[in-house]
Amino acid sequence: MSDERSRRLAVSSPPTPVDGFIDANGVRLHYVDWGHAGQPPLLLLHGGSAHAHWWDFVVPALGARHRCIALDLRGHGDSGWSTMLDYRLETHAADVAAAVDALDLRHVAVIGHSFGGFVAIRFAALAGARLSALVVVDSRARISLRSARYLEALRKLPHPRYATLEEAQQRFRLLPAAHQARADILSHVVRRALKQTPDGTWTLKFDRSAMAGTQAQDLSHHLAAVQCPILAVRGALSDVVSADALAEFAAANPRATIAEVAGAHHHVMLDQPEALAAVVQNFLTRNT
Repeated sequence: MSDERSRRLAVSSPPTPVDGFIDANGVRLHYVDWGHAGQPPLLLLHGGSAHAHWWDFVVPALGARHRCIALDLRGHGDSGWSTMLDYRLETHAADVAAAVDALDLRHVAVIGHSFGGFVAIRFAALAGARLSALVVVDSRARISLRSARYLEALRKLPHPRYATLEEAQQRFRLLPAAHQARADILSHVVRRALKQTPDGTWTLKFDRSAMAGTQAQDLSHHLAAVQCPILAVRGALSDVVSADALAEFAAANPRATIAEVAGAHHHVMLDQPEALAAVVQNFLTRNT
């Protein structure tokens, strides 16, 4: 990225967002709405253990043409936790459907990153005419047994506690760790991932039980049922989604196209937010 392009991104800031809540399937869900009346809606879904504000640096480039809404999945961010420990993929998809209905998002485009991509695929398969486009960012058409076991292992880890906010920010690591995000972007998402406990220490907001709600499964038949244009994007440096894995989207559905974002690992919206937004906007302009 050129120095001039980096400077433009550094001084830009997302439109002023409005926080909102809806009740869906027994859980109170939080969302961030950069709403503009009359613009086509764009619903953004984060990955596992992340939160809605991971999209804050992508929204400025998309908000001029779309009403951008980022949802905190159940058990993540400022959304409620499931008292029944129900973090199944189909339940997340049902939450998305409830949010679309509650917010009256007609002809909505949905973008999902990583685990949010799995959720978006499950929702898209049943959305029909409600959905104008599906974008899946560094996610796959199948959840392997190895991935499911890895998530179960993460669930069993103790939730970290930090004495101070500064310690929490210094010790925080992305998962997977590889990234090229600028320090200010990383600091922004880390701060919003943390909450202070009654004893004054700091910990992560998300429910660790949410890491183990997904079983190994093939989502190809769900992709095949999607009736709208599909874009599958990977970070060109991603160790999570290979070029071959990306090609499975086009094999599953003839409406699917694929793209790569140069200079990005798995966390594409943190590594190259402006470039990701450009890829998404070009796709939406051509297809919606």
